[in-house]
Amino acid sequence: MLEMTIDSIRVSMMNYQHVVILKEKGTDRYLPIWIGPAEADAISVRLQNLDIARPLTHDLLKNTIFAFESLSGASVSKVLVNDLRSDTFYAQIIFEFNEGPIPTKVINTSDNKQAEDPDKNSLLTILWQEKEHNTKVISKWQEENLNYIEVENTDGLLFELCYNPAKNNWFLTKIKLDSRPSDAIALAVRVTTPIYVEDSVLDKAGIILDRETGKPVPQEKQGSNAGGKGKIDEQELKKLSAFYDFINTLDLDDLGKRKS
Repeated sequence: MLEMTIDSIRVSMMNYQHVVILKEKGTDRYLPIWIGPAEADAISVRLQNLDIARPLTHDLLKNTIFAFESLSGASVSKVLVNDLRSDTFYAQIIFEFNEGPIPTKVINTSDNKQAEDPDKNSLLTILWQEKEHNTKVISKWQEENLNYIEVENTDGLLFELCYNPAKNNWFLTKIKLDSRPSDAIALAVRVTTPIYVEDSVLDKAGIILDRETGKPVPQEKQGSNAGGKGKIDEQELKKLSAFYDFINTLDLDDLGKRKS
């Protein structure tokens, strides 16, 4: 994943759709994400340090998270734009524990025993904050001889856990909330946490402007210039057609030269 900054917020003159432009740190690659007008205002208000009489929805979310931090010891470490499917961007708000991973009880629902290396789609019960969460394993991997899993409950809350065989125990390492990118970015500018984008999302939708025309460089040409992993296949490009049509309605001649 790659760290981004907010370059600007724009409006398409064709359909008045708002878009937030993220810029990859250290390069000239950009990621436009369409957002709603309310979310555009919420981001702009904080970027411009405007005073408002009453807290906006994202201010309330920020205050709720700060209250949650005091009770749980977990704080927002980053927000991540993690996927792009059928012209829709997806994001996560990621919490990590201030004192490091915390011991957690994990029970395999099928045999009521502690699971050490559960299979994908296994049903597990996680005990956290004195509350049981019924979850399903959605991914698993290994790092430094430790077993990691990511599980999801019925409310879309994601838990990342690590099993340490030396301590014969599971540890809760991260909590992830599914979010629209606009909401995640509006929160990020309030809690001053970094914004990241998965490499695969930038490979699909990142743009570099042609210096002569001011228009986005085609995907095939862009891959070699932006550190991408090669061409996106034709089927994937068709799925992103609405995205590219929208980008072509924007005036991007001054991209990177001004801030919203």
